[in-house]
Amino acid sequence: MKNRPLVTFNDVLKTYNSEYHGRKALEKYKKWFPLFSSAKLAGIIADLMCDGHIQPPKKLRLDYTSKSKKELKRFGKELYDIFNIKGKIRPCRTNELGKTYNYGVNCKPLCRLLILCGTPAGNKQIVEFNIPKWILTNKEYFKRFLQRVFSCEGTVSLEKHPFVGLAMYRSTEHYDNGLKFFEDIKKYLFDYFKIKTTNIFSESRINLRKDGILTKAIRLKVKGTDSLIKFAKFINIEDYRKHQKLQQIVNGTVKGQ
Repeated sequence: MKNRPLVTFNDVLKTYNSEYHGRKALEKYKKWFPLFSSAKLAGIIADLMCDGHIQPPKKLRLDYTSKSKKELKRFGKELYDIFNIKGKIRPCRTNELGKTYNYGVNCKPLCRLLILCGTPAGNKQIVEFNIPKWILTNKEYFKRFLQRVFSCEGTVSLEKHPFVGLAMYRSTEHYDNGLKFFEDIKKYLFDYFKIKTTNIFSESRINLRKDGILTKAIRLKVKGTDSLIKFAKFINIEDYRKHQKLQQIVNGTVKGQ
């Protein structure tokens, strides 16, 4: 039995105020439809939820940010494999933490489609979003989603009690929505792979952004030798440095407690 399409031409058409202008905008992208779910698409959604960004209407521009051009090319290839569309790598001028680059795509129909797939648009710290149900209910898709989430936002510590950690900042107004995101990760890591995590926790410190918005970190950790070995086996991390640290733990160079 064939899977049900995730997004159809008409789904995207309905996001336009004018059917005439919508059909005109989508005409050259008809080959995208119907769009079916896949592990590769789940990874793209994760990238955009973490180190990526879709600007809200009316701009609807897609950017993925990294210090590594190799990483940006990886993202671009996966996007091209599904949608046959290419972007451009440019220096990121808004990042004050060091030299970074954007892989940018100016294609509003693509952004509309990715939003329908579950990608948030706008500032992710102040908008609500969840792991899409189509990802949560498929073990392979969830695995790929987490590979990218931990590659983007995860940390691997080789301290006395090593761990793989995940942290994301959410506005205090949308903190509960952020908790739900982490609760789903915790639940399905165990349900699918029997990987245990710590309880979800947060810092007592509240950060004041330049725009006056208050944000707070949400965190969880994978600890203990058994869970760390399972994490390396079933999820893994693609980021090279984090991957190498994880292998040190798994190979016994660092002992989990």
